[in-house]
Amino acid sequence: MNKELFELYKIDYLEGFKNYLVFFKEVGEDDFDIEETLPISKLEEFRGCFKENTDLLEEYDKKSSYKEKVLEYNSLFLSLKKCCIDLLVFKAFKEIEKNESILNTLKSFKPYKKFTENILYNKYNNVSGRLVVKEGPKILTLPTRYRSILKSRFEEGGIYSIDFSALEPRITAKLSETKSGSDIYEDILDLLSYDADRSVIKKAVISSIYGANYTSLENLSINKSKELFDIINSYFDFDKILKMSKNIDDFGIRRNYFGRPIWNIEETRENILINNYIQSTAVDVSLLYFSELVKITEKIVPMFVLHDALIVDIEDKNFEDVCEIVNNGYMNDKLGHFPLKIEKFNI
Repeated sequence: MNKELFELYKIDYLEGFKNYLVFFKEVGEDDFDIEETLPISKLEEFRGCFKENTDLLEEYDKKSSYKEKVLEYNSLFLSLKKCCIDLLVFKAFKEIEKNESILNTLKSFKPYKKFTENILYNKYNNVSGRLVVKEGPKILTLPTRYRSILKSRFEEGGIYSIDFSALEPRITAKLSETKSGSDIYEDILDLLSYDADRSVIKKAVISSIYGANYTSLENLSINKSKELFDIINSYFDFDKILKMSKNIDDFGIRRNYFGRPIWNIEETRENILINNYIQSTAVDVSLLYFSELVKITEKIVPMFVLHDALIVDIEDKNFEDVCEIVNNGYMNDKLGHFPLKIEKFNI
């Protein structure tokens, strides 16, 4: 069985692999050598366990198309380049920052010959598949006010984010088979009997996806909050998504819309199941598009994946061409069209 297949299914869903979960988390993805890494005392036990379960793993792989997606994602992560850092700005921020946690995040961007280290993500620790930085620049926790340390490698260029518009709400609508317009928040506003600020509707939609109810929404009366949440719950078919999220396949695994395993088999809380399913599916939509994007154009230098955004370096002469690609959005063959936007990241 190849490395990619083993990486995909090494997570703890087979009883026989439980003793090795800690070990697997320590194995570098580019340094996979069981013979050399596993203690001799455990090697024979591992071989027996591995042989016993190989047939089951391979049978599962035949029934899932997700392996191919993982290979696509690997090509995306391999394409990520080091980021250029403005050394003077970096040093200034490092001097003034007093919070130790934020300071440690800043220090992870320390440049060598103008550039950061390569970023390495852990793709398996999070239940829903959201990425965690394992090594290198901690882009996921870098405060917005410090993004100006990122600098274009080009004499005339800029750092941009290419990201989805309202991705999780849009995923929710598509899974619900809701006929949504180009702006989901405007759709919901049109259904209300009163005017509400877009930010309030956005907060209510996100809160609903995370399982909150109308009593948790501030700045609105109880009656107005209840109306807003009732409309949101009517707009999205959460019962349908709950049914999807509870599904368990023949191998005892819950999976998202695209077949990604969701490691929450013990979970019973309905709001958590729904959110895991939506968030996990959103992760795949993002990675599928970013994997496609780096293949179809060489006019971007991809550096970081930041949830549903790809952070890129673009030479000014290529910016309009990249905008044209991004503004076309992403057409997924299963879920349909997703709008995207491109904007400056480090200002």
